[in-house]
Amino acid sequence: MSDPEADTLRSTFPSYMAEGERLYLCGEFSKAAQSFSNALHLQNGDKNCLVARSKCFLKMGELEKSLQDAEASLQGDPTFCKIA
Repeated sequence: MSDPEADTLRSTFPSYMAEGERLYLCGEFSKAAQSFSNALHLQNGDKNCLVARSKCFLKMGELEKSLQDAEASLQGDPTFCKIA
């Protein structure tokens, strides 16, 4: 059985990532976080996407969510580093 939420997504992982990055640069942090969330539905656990969404949450003042994504990006590779 397929995931109903994933079935509603209408784009690709790279498209959602690019959209999120553009929205972030425009200061649309909530919309950017949603784009990164959509990307994560397609490619769960992507480290770069988790870091990008973490930055959005940080800008929105959602510190717990930001920390959760930052910590999740280190799962399996505690030396992972994303240069901004």
